[in-house]
Order: sequence, then C-alpha cells, then structure tokens
Amino acid sequence: PQPAVASVGLRPTVNALQRPLLEVHLLDYDGDLYGQSMTLEFVSRLRDTRRFGSVDELREQLRRDVAQTIEAVSHD
Repeated sequence: PQPAVASVGLRPTVNALQRPLLEVHLLDYDGDLYGQSMTLEFVSRLRDTRRFGSVDELREQLRRDVAQTIEAVSHD
C-alpha cells in the first residue's frame, strides 16, 4: 500500500464548490497518475474541513496533516 493524505470536501478556502471533491496526495510518490484508476482505503480521520484565513494557513495545516500521517504510518 502507498500511504496518502486525502481530502473530501468543498474546498472552502480556495474556491467553494457545490459538490464534494476527493483530492489525494500520495506520500513519497513522484509520477503522473491522471487518468488512472486507483482504490483507496480510508484508515483514519485527521480533522474536519474548515475555511482558513489564507492559502498560506491552509498550506501550513496540510504540512501538519502530512507529518501526522507519516508519524501514524511509521508505527504500523
């Protein structure tokens, strides 16, 4: 399995959407998967979706989310 961080939500900080969007960031992967199919297994939930004051604040939270995920998968 390839560890990843995923977001299912309306992207309230960037551009609010009408329908939820699934975005997945594969950790330690360098390649192009656009147009490819994959199967995801959600293991745990990190936090609720929220609106951040700026894109920079969102980026910092995403860094923390990735760090938390790396810590969790390193104990498996």
